[in-house]
Amino acid sequence: MRFVLFKGQSQYGSLRLHVDQLAGALVEQGHEARIVDLLAEDSQARLNDILLDPPDAFIGFSGIGADLVIEEESAYDRLGKAYVSLYVDHPVHLQSRAARPIRKKVSFFLDRSHVQFMTAWPPARGHAHLGFMPPGANELAEAVDLSDEAFARRDIPVLFTGTYRGAPQPVWRAWEDSPARTIVEEVAQRMAADARLPVLDAVKSTLSDLGMELTPQLVQDFAPLMQAPQFFAEAYHRERLLHALGEAGAPLHIWGNGWEPMLERYPSFVYGGVGSFEETLHLLRRVKVVLNINNGFVAGGHERVFTAMCAGAAVFSDNSKFYADAFKEGREIVTFAWPQMAEAPRQLLDLLADEPRLAAIARAGSLKAQAEHRWSERARRLAKTLKQVV
Repeated sequence: MRFVLFKGQSQYGSLRLHVDQLAGALVEQGHEARIVDLLAEDSQARLNDILLDPPDAFIGFSGIGADLVIEEESAYDRLGKAYVSLYVDHPVHLQSRAARPIRKKVSFFLDRSHVQFMTAWPPARGHAHLGFMPPGANELAEAVDLSDEAFARRDIPVLFTGTYRGAPQPVWRAWEDSPARTIVEEVAQRMAADARLPVLDAVKSTLSDLGMELTPQLVQDFAPLMQAPQFFAEAYHRERLLHALGEAGAPLHIWGNGWEPMLERYPSFVYGGVGSFEETLHLLRRVKVVLNINNGFVAGGHERVFTAMCAGAAVFSDNSKFYADAFKEGREIVTFAWPQMAEAPRQLLDLLADEPRLAAIARAGSLKAQAEHRWSERARRLAKTLKQVV
């Protein structure tokens, strides 16, 4: 098959790296994959050339390129081609892209609860295919050494990458007093109390307690309001865990933006710089444990987990239904439950103190991820799905 992949703006270069690695996997499997960098000066000229000789399908992460039009009509509908997107965040954060009407539209989400939301949300109807598929692992070309000796030489005890956004902000409290504001407050509190509660389920239970049913029309009406409690819950749980780790003296090595307040407060936190996803691939070869926080992916998986495993690092993460099904707890991954979050720092420190066990977990996790969670596996699934659509 012939593919064109869109490359656009991305914090730390994450989605740009996804594009490169997925394109490489498609080419290795005999497909043609061309990349259009929408940030390049010649992007419009490249795009015009491609529209004269279109591929079987266009691919854009998190809806990049979904709004491409020809004379006010979807370019994909005009050309009769498929548009595929692999979403790496909750659709409440990307509603305009996720709702874009395209006849041959294929969307994959990294969390089954995100698929549930899309199924219930009327503007998202009309997909040719809507499914669950987390991103694959981003990898260096060089094979990783999984020996105990190589693991012992790793000099970064715990790595965490990402942006520190500060304490969670209940932005709805600045809204005008209304029933909607009251409902959003309750939804946020329920999600803060239960880190594995999807936002749609939180809205449903809140309305049920008020004697209301969550109809398709109410899903559509409430969708623009769901972003606020979703953001709040993501920040709330991340904040709690980071403070608990800092207070316990966990040796956390951090790359990303905005970490000055935490670095001043916790001397065990070591700052490495802003960094990028490409730099992280090299760092991971020096890391013993990668800390993963799912950001509300209650029934899905983060690319960070698979990338860390394929690089030979062990993963310590909050649990999810997906990780419970995909990996053997305590043998291929180590997770903690949010209701017992207070125990997580001790759990991590005990893991670091038992290096033979830690090395065995890293090796087993790496073998599992290399077998099942590489971009090559995702590329095969994507091409198989598209054969039923194009």
